[in-house]
Amino acid sequence: MTMSSTAARHPRAEPKPPPRLHGQRAWSRRSRGPRSGALWRGLVLAVFAACGTRVDQASSEEGARRLLVVGWDGASFRMLDRLLAEGRLPSVGALLERGVQARFESTLIPISAGAWTSAVTGKGPGETGVYSFFEPVPDSYDVRLTSSLSVRAAPLWRILTQRGRRSVVFGVPLTWPPEPIAGTLVAGMLSPFDAAYAWPPEFTDELRARGFVPDLDEWTEVRPVDWNDLERQLRIKREVVGELLAADDWAFAMVVFKSLDVVSHLGYGVDFASHVGPLYERLDEILGQLVASVGPETDVLLISDHGFRLYDRGFNLHAWLLARGFSVASPSAARLAVDERAPFGKRARQILLQLRGELDWSRTVAFAGETEGNCGGIRLNVRGREPAGIVAPDEVAALITRLETELAGVVDADGAPLVSRVLRGAELYPGPHDRVVPDLLFELADGCQAFSDVEQARVFGAYELPFPEHEREGILIAAGPSFVHVRERGDARIADLAPTVLHLLGESVPADMTGAVLLPLLTGKRDVSRRVEAPLPRPAGGVPADPAPRNDARDALERRLRRTGYGD
Repeated sequence: MTMSSTAARHPRAEPKPPPRLHGQRAWSRRSRGPRSGALWRGLVLAVFAACGTRVDQASSEEGARRLLVVGWDGASFRMLDRLLAEGRLPSVGALLERGVQARFESTLIPISAGAWTSAVTGKGPGETGVYSFFEPVPDSYDVRLTSSLSVRAAPLWRILTQRGRRSVVFGVPLTWPPEPIAGTLVAGMLSPFDAAYAWPPEFTDELRARGFVPDLDEWTEVRPVDWNDLERQLRIKREVVGELLAADDWAFAMVVFKSLDVVSHLGYGVDFASHVGPLYERLDEILGQLVASVGPETDVLLISDHGFRLYDRGFNLHAWLLARGFSVASPSAARLAVDERAPFGKRARQILLQLRGELDWSRTVAFAGETEGNCGGIRLNVRGREPAGIVAPDEVAALITRLETELAGVVDADGAPLVSRVLRGAELYPGPHDRVVPDLLFELADGCQAFSDVEQARVFGAYELPFPEHEREGILIAAGPSFVHVRERGDARIADLAPTVLHLLGESVPADMTGAVLLPLLTGKRDVSRRVEAPLPRPAGGVPADPAPRNDARDALERRLRRTGYGD
């Protein structure tokens, strides 16, 4: 979407060119409430009981207070501070006047799928099984889109349903297909248009009749999105959420607005602040309406899954691995095309397949994983784990040490270190899902974007125009009876959300949640109750997933892959 300073409020969405390293092309990765509430509540609780799960009654009076979480996907203090200083975000300013704020550290890599999943489960990607929008396909180097079925940890609404408390959940990424809960759930990003994307299932028909579209990313498959489209969807969403908040006896409500992230990604080559400023203002207006509707007795949190910033230079991870001999290109590999007009999921998968499809796996010891913002990951081609692995298990430690040393030695054009931090995936994100998390994770110096591109050999360079992309620092702003009022900006991690929500609602926190209750932000002195609980699996009886694989690349691409021997 082009939201220039001369046409800020009525733009026309136009794809923007990718960032460029000087002299070469660099790749751009773009990257009314339900009826019969009591009946559905009884059905959901019966489902949990049938699964052998204990259903607690609503908790004590101390935990009867309600909690509203509003998510602005991609919101950054870089923009908030500027707009607040200009007096353009009165609703955010009102929260700050009576509340507290913190830098909200996202997952590494900072991406919506892994970050929002971590937020609502209180766990890291090694425990949730969700690191990015893709997960490995067993016995291949292929990947597939993640969904709610990929999440191996219980989200807040499942825990609260098990304890007899109701939730309103709207637009959280990776919630399709929706599961049965006590309350209402409308799935978010990557929800298909033609499937049931809400719980109860018939609520989908009502939303569709009102013109609601569950995912702007996939809307680009139909046509470009302009400001009128965005405004219409925001209006519908505000109206529906307002009705749910007014009609339902909920304890926990969470609504995520994804449009800010989508618009920010489409801001290449324009004045970024002018491009996204009007949308921040509109979201601020909606925030004020939602806060007013729930009343001053309700605790409110405004959060983002990651921030956004402009990058003026880039580091091509794939080219670096080739140059250092960790990855080896196959001379016979066919160059796979990437459809720049394809929807997000298909295009991103094509890029990953393109990267992996050109490698000679008989000589490749390490290859590029997902990148986002200034963060990236490297995966090892381990024998017995990868289908054509050549690194013996007893050689893994030495190879990781070598990669760490060489990454630490990468410098920019001025001789300054380019890699600011290198981490081992299994140590940062321990858990049973070791194949989901890369073996090595790294962060680059300020202002340098990590990306991978098969079409250029240059490792590092400056961009012709600054490129908008994610950063790890998101936002947390909270106000209400449970929160202190402190002007200084603190620090928190995204996995801290779930345990903090449970504590605020008077609930015990599962002992296996790795996030912490943000006690310094709270007025209450009640100790955190942690208890060991049996795993809470996804209940049966939800909306079934579409049996057809929505994320498969085009048949022609698959045939070309097979001809190269990749993915067999």
